[in-house]
Amino acid sequence: MPRHEGRRLRLAGSWIFAVALTAAALSSAATAADRSACRYFSQLPDDCASAEQRKYENLRGSRFVQIELFARDVIKRVLYVSIYNTTGENSGDDTRDSAPADLVARLDPKTIANSFHAAGAVVSPPLCWALDWFVDRVGAARNFVGLNAAWMGNGLAAESRLSAKRPAETYSATVFPRTAIEGFRKGGKVYLLDDPKGRTWVLAAFRWDGPPDAGLDDLDSLGDRLNLPEGWKFRVATLSRDLILEAKNGSAATLQDDEGDLYHLAGPGRSNFTP
Repeated sequence: MPRHEGRRLRLAGSWIFAVALTAAALSSAATAADRSACRYFSQLPDDCASAEQRKYENLRGSRFVQIELFARDVIKRVLYVSIYNTTGENSGDDTRDSAPADLVARLDPKTIANSFHAAGAVVSPPLCWALDWFVDRVGAARNFVGLNAAWMGNGLAAESRLSAKRPAETYSATVFPRTAIEGFRKGGKVYLLDDPKGRTWVLAAFRWDGPPDAGLDDLDSLGDRLNLPEGWKFRVATLSRDLILEAKNGSAATLQDDEGDLYHLAGPGRSNFTP
């Protein structure tokens, strides 16, 4: 089954996205800072204040979608985005598919934006996790035309995010607020991009239109399908120890390839080692 036909997405937020590490491993200072930073004032639900640490396990290959709601803060007068993710919802822990196709098909961005009185809404296409687990602050689950998705972060948004003609930006780094800790287990494969600046990017989630888990074998040949810019390199590595991504300063960097797959930056201050 083909992965997709050139469709694109852009993800932002504090997800994505934690080994025998528990939620308590997040420092109280970082958590307090996030509670302050993520509080915005608008007509959107305030799902940050009640958010609690949650750990998601056994994610590799499981499918999800992400929904973004945009609003203007009435005090700060800035555009921001609230991110909702279906991971762990819609019986996904049992089926490994938190974004069933029949429910995803109902998601209309305009309808969603109107129902939440948002300035705009974006629905990602189906994605599968390439990581094994993550820990993050997770808020209330909201219902989006029958599909449940839980709050997983707020962040400032560029005005261009509301443009219907906004072009896909590939191989371009974006910095975003992040409180998540992400893990890749020893013995598992990681899919990596090395950029011309010597930085290494780790695949966190990939586009896949087929059944959950079925797309993992497809990743070994991902490099053959990418139209990499000059100086970029794709490689696959098998981990000899657990890889943990944790932004120490409250922010992380992400980029998207030309297949619509999402990568997070590894390296000093961002992971326990560079694969």
